[in-house]
Order: sequence, then structure tokens, then C-alpha cells
Amino acid sequence: MSGVVRHEATVTSSEAVRGLFEDVGVPFSFEPVGEQFAYRHRHDGDERLTVVQLRLEGAYSAWGETEVFCAADVRAERYDWRTRDETGSGVRGPALFRPGHPALVVGAAVEVTNINLAPHLLQEVAGTVYGTEEEPVRFLSSEPVSARLGTYWTRLSGIAREAVNSGAFEAELVRADLTRHLAVAALECFPLAGDPVRRTLSMEAQARRYRMAVEFLDAHASLPITVEDAARAAGTTTPALVRAFRANHPLGLHPLQHLRRTRLAAAHADLAAGSPALGDTVREIALRWGFAHPGRFAAAYRRAHGVYPRETLGR
Repeated sequence: MSGVVRHEATVTSSEAVRGLFEDVGVPFSFEPVGEQFAYRHRHDGDERLTVVQLRLEGAYSAWGETEVFCAADVRAERYDWRTRDETGSGVRGPALFRPGHPALVVGAAVEVTNINLAPHLLQEVAGTVYGTEEEPVRFLSSEPVSARLGTYWTRLSGIAREAVNSGAFEAELVRADLTRHLAVAALECFPLAGDPVRRTLSMEAQARRYRMAVEFLDAHASLPITVEDAARAAGTTTPALVRAFRANHPLGLHPLQHLRRTRLAAAHADLAAGSPALGDTVREIALRWGFAHPGRFAAAYRRAHGVYPRETLGR
């Protein structure tokens, strides 16, 4: 994942606003209404997710077709939108603007947080979570499935905004976790084409496989097990287990990465309980837990615990 691109600007011309829109994949035309007009814009993101915070004083209209999936969480005096086949108001709840669905927005005194999700991100996440890699992501409406899910999206949008404004968004793991949560939430909060029963069953099956595999890996970490062994224990195939981990693990880890983290934690416990005076060594403990290369073990241990393994053993 690449680093974060951040841009802030306050502008007073419609062409400048359009340029800022284009920067985030939403190439809308823009026309202010009246003389009282100012536009403040901040966007933070990468090639998968961009969080856009904008504030507009005065009234305006904007129209065009977005290149990304753009979910707008709005606080405004007015924010009416229209696509080919729908009309709605962002004042009443979030709206999802979609590629292939040109839209018109008429607003006044607007504050908006736009969550822009790349199409390839949603396609990848849908394939992982639902097991529907061959089905293109297609939404049936710009409005949420329900008022409850609309409220949930608004809360999640607020979390994204706080992460950006606090600086936490720049941390790669925070950004990766937030990106995954927002992508899954978009797929669940807005009506997705396809069979919802099939998607639910797929999610339940993946969660069950994930739990079974985690239990197996954690219980047998001291043995020479493989990811294939974990897949058999969970009653599935290795590719399906990898998808289940990516869909359910908090960090989206591969099963092998989870196993290595479990073994590293076990090595840490042995180092903390060990004693050089009794003959315990870093090398012996590392080998016990499957780490054959001392240098790589020391580097991984330091990343996880902030000290080198010899420091833990020597305490």
C-alpha cells in the first residue's frame, strides 16, 4: 500500500472546485449560485481509499459522473441529488454516487465527508468476503438498505474523519484496517445486486472456517503443521481458507502469518520465563518455535516487542 496523499485548499472559483473534484476521481462540473461563495476542501488517501472533507458556503449545483464509489455523509441546509432513476436528499441520510450513474446535486451551506472507494477495492473485498470473484460489484440504489444501516454508515464515516484529523490515518495498519471496514460497510449498507442469501451463507461459512482454523493453528503451533493441515481441520480448501482469513482476521492476515505471530508470541513467553544461568539460549528457543534464521527472528521479535530477544531472556 502506498503512502497517504494529502491536500488542503480554500478556493473561490468554480474551475478550482472542479479541479479539486477531479483530483479525487469525481470529475463533476460545478456552478455556484449567488455571490456568497467559498469552498474549503481537504482530502487524505491513497489509491484505494480517499477521505474528503469539504465545506461550502452559499448555494451551488454540481453534475457529472464519478469514477469511484463515493458515499456522502452530509450536514447541510440543502443537499438534493438526482440520478437517472432516483432522487433523494443527503440531509435525510447518506448517498452513494456510483460509476455509470450520472448525478446532479443541488446544495446550500454544506459540510460533507465523502468516502471515496476505488472500484478495484470493492471488487476485491466482495470476492474475498462473499466468494463472488466473478460477479462485478453493482449497487441497486444510491440510498442505504435501511435507516439503521444509514446511521451505521454515518458513524463509520465519523470514525474515518477522526482518524484523518488526529493523524492516525497516516499509520499504514490503521489505514488498512479502516479501508477494509469501510469497504465491507459499503457493500452491506447499500443495496448490492445479487443473491443476499448466498452472500450471508458465504459469510457465515467463512467465519466458521476461520474460527476452526485459528483454534487448530493456536493449539498445534508447537508442531510441524502447515496451512494445508489447518484447511483440512476446518473442512475446506487452502484457497478458501486464505479467503476466510482475509475476510475475518482483524488485520486480514494469511493463515501462515497468523501461525508465525502465534509462534512468535510463544517464543516471547519462553524467553520471559527462561534463564541463561540454566542454559536457555535465544537460538534454542527460536528453533523450538520454528525460527531457523537468528537474524530474521531477532528482527521480527524487535518489531513485535520493541526489544531484541536477548534482552528479554537476560532480564
